[in-house]
Amino acid sequence: MKRLIIVRHGEYGPDNHLNSYGKEDITTLANLLKGTINGEKMEILTSVAARARESAEIIGHVLGVGTEEHDVLWSENRHREDLPKALELVRSKKDGTDILILVTHLEYADRFPSYFGKEELGIDSFPRREIRKGQAWDIDCEQKTCK
Repeated sequence: MKRLIIVRHGEYGPDNHLNSYGKEDITTLANLLKGTINGEKMEILTSVAARARESAEIIGHVLGVGTEEHDVLWSENRHREDLPKALELVRSKKDGTDILILVTHLEYADRFPSYFGKEELGIDSFPRREIRKGQAWDIDCEQKTCK
């Protein structure tokens, strides 16, 4: 795997579905990602929550890739993040995939980049800070950078 991209789902309304701002932000992000991909093999894994699935579907549509749902990527009040299980999922996909995109929630967007950097790449320098809805961390696994 060359890159791991961790996307925080878009803005959503009281019905837990993306609102117009969320759809717009995710479409913008997907188009930015499209400009950085040069024919690499991609997979998109998403949380089962509606707001994440809808975000993943938009990204998949723009990139021409299907999505795959995983309960482990859902985190909120009663669904605690499980970083070791998420890492296990990522490791299961890394062979044969150049770019892996995870569409998930605040807790994973906040904590998983540094956990992945330490556990998988052997570095402690990845940022650990909140990104807003509709944004992403882009981890270059070869250069060992996170932006």
